[in-house]
Amino acid sequence: MASAFAQRNDTGGRSSGGRMAARVAGAGATGAVLTYLSLAVVNAADRYDSQTCAQASGFCMTVWPVASVPVSLAIAFMMLVLIYRLLGIHPWVSVVPPTILFTPLPVLAAERLAASWLAVVVGAVMASALVLTLWRPFRALGQSTTAVVFFASLAVLIL
Repeated sequence: MASAFAQRNDTGGRSSGGRMAARVAGAGATGAVLTYLSLAVVNAADRYDSQTCAQASGFCMTVWPVASVPVSLAIAFMMLVLIYRLLGIHPWVSVVPPTILFTPLPVLAAERLAASWLAVVVGAVMASALVLTLWRPFRALGQSTTAVVFFASLAVLIL
């Protein structure tokens, strides 16, 4: 049960001190950068598709818009694993998959609601809130922040 990679994250917030704040801030910055890069990849693919298919008379679609979403998710997954390992955020298995699964809907809702700057902020908030769930004193705050942002984004997308 006890392995060399296990880290106990349920200790009090005071024990990690400034390191925890640096980890949460680093996760937020990583979330913001990855959100911006993912949006740039998807938008570039859409522009390429529009320019390529502008002269077509019938149905026209290139592979790039279809491939851009899985490619950006794969890049985000690898970068989250790498950056979280460098930041000392463990276990990353409990943070990275929810970040990859839950963040695209709020980002999409924020981009529809305002602009890509709001989507970048939402990506940072989601990444920071999900990292907060690793530490017991802040678990409820992280989970409730994630839930509020996620359900608010569903309301924006549905209504």
